[in-house]
Formats: sequence, structure tokens, C-alpha cells
Amino acid sequence: MELRKLTESWTIVILTLIIFWPVGLVLLYLKLRNNSKNKFIFSGTIKIIIGVCSIFFALIGTAAEIDEPTGEIVLTIVMVSIFLAIGVAFIYFGMKNIKEGKIYEKIKNLINFQQVESVEEIAKELKITEEKATEYISKAVSLGFCNNEIEYKNKKIIYKKKIEAEVEKKKHERIVKCECCGGINHINDTEAKACEYCGMELMINK
Repeated sequence: MELRKLTESWTIVILTLIIFWPVGLVLLYLKLRNNSKNKFIFSGTIKIIIGVCSIFFALIGTAAEIDEPTGEIVLTIVMVSIFLAIGVAFIYFGMKNIKEGKIYEKIKNLINFQQVESVEEIAKELKITEEKATEYISKAVSLGFCNNEIEYKNKKIIYKKKIEAEVEKKKHERIVKCECCGGINHINDTEAKACEYCGMELMINK
């Protein structure tokens, strides 16, 4: 059976973790990597798993010393403390990575799909300050989470493609006076050329 097929099933991964955890950890790593498009969430999950394993080893060491004392209580305390400290540190940074990854996912959704233009609105959605939101947006763009080309000006997100479309539209804009009612019409070459006041056809000199 191919390694990729092994990682497709959660049942196999969990059983391997119970029967032979070193192989199980490898399969779990591959499973999460294959299913994760966000490297921050993936990295955070791996760190949390390592942290939990480290704390688990510390508890096993403590239980073993209580069950069968070796007489080296100081060494046991030191080793247990080290494993606990490592475990707590990995879990802390893992949770931090996951939180950051979720923020980037939210920014990606707001910018790529909803095309929100206000940094203030994004900050409210993320429940953080505007300064922090601007920092996260900048990182999200540099890390490739946002496929829109954007610029910042007065706490606004300016989409370059949108600007280009508006510039192209203005190229075709004309101001035409209706010969029938005298109304001033702002029209586009690609739109219907009828007076918006009286409905008469506009005479355009090309």
C-alpha cells in the first residue's frame, strides 16, 4: 500500500498512533500536510502535537519514578521539568501559529472575495486595532494569501485592477448635450446613447 493511501484514512493514522506511535506521528504529519493549504495552521498543529507528546512523556516519567523509584529523584525532576517546559512552549507557539493562520484566512476572504476596501472594516472583522490590521494585511500580501494587487492610502485598500477598469471606462466617457431638451448627458461609448432626461437618441460626433 502506498504511503499516500495510508494517510488518506484517519482510522489508519489513529490505529498506528496507538500501536506504534513513531510511525503514527509520521503518518499524522503527512495527513495534516496534505490537507492543509495554510502553512501557519499546519505548523501550529504539528507544534501542538509535539508539545502534547512531550508532556505525555513527562507524565510517563513521573509515573515510572513513583511506581519504581530509582533513587535519582533530582535527575527525574530535572528531566520531567525539561519535558514539561518544552511541551508547554510548543503548545503555546502552536496555538499562536494557528491563530495567525486563521487571521490570514479571514483577510484572504475579505480581500480576494468580498473586496473590502476599508482597513477599519477589516480591523472590526478581526477584532483588532487598525494598526495591527494593516500589519497583518501587509504580511498576508507578502506571503501570497491575497492574489489581488493592492495599495494603501488613507487606510483604504486600493485594488489596482479596479483602478485600471475605471481608467479604461473613463477613456470612453463623453459629455453630450441633447439637441432635443438640452440636457447634459454623461455617457459611455459602450452604453445606450439615449438622453436620460427625454429619451431621445443622442447625436454623437465621432
